[in-house]
Amino acid sequence: MGLIEKLLKQDTAALTNRPTAEIEIERLSKLIGEPCIIKVQAFSTKQMREIKDFNTREEWREVQRNGKKVKEKVEVTDSYKMGLDAIVAATIDPDFKDGRLREKFKTEVPGDIVEEMFLPGEIKKLGDKISELSGVEQAESQGEIDEAIKN
Repeated sequence: MGLIEKLLKQDTAALTNRPTAEIEIERLSKLIGEPCIIKVQAFSTKQMREIKDFNTREEWREVQRNGKKVKEKVEVTDSYKMGLDAIVAATIDPDFKDGRLREKFKTEVPGDIVEEMFLPGEIKKLGDKISELSGVEQAESQGEIDEAIKN
């Protein structure tokens, strides 16, 4: 039996199911007096593409070519904001889009809640786990991240 036949025998939901994980944020656990467990899941490829597209813009830059200044269009990605948006998209609980949280933090931008609520190391911990679940290796440069998303 070939791979196609094996895949066709599988339930579609099982094939598209994304892995999940729970991460405790110890600082917040101490604050609220019980475990503060953040539940996250892997990205879909479509989600990752949308997040990258949303946080990428084109701009013109002046560069030297053959001793002449020329303008060149380049893509610029805000990797920090992309990371915050990725955490929002991959977090199952709590839902950072919940109106009560947006009201408490006085913002309509869920990424602002993540930025305000978590310390930098906690954001990294969440991002690393989401990347691991999504099968994205930790890249060493933004170019490697962009390349992984494109492919």
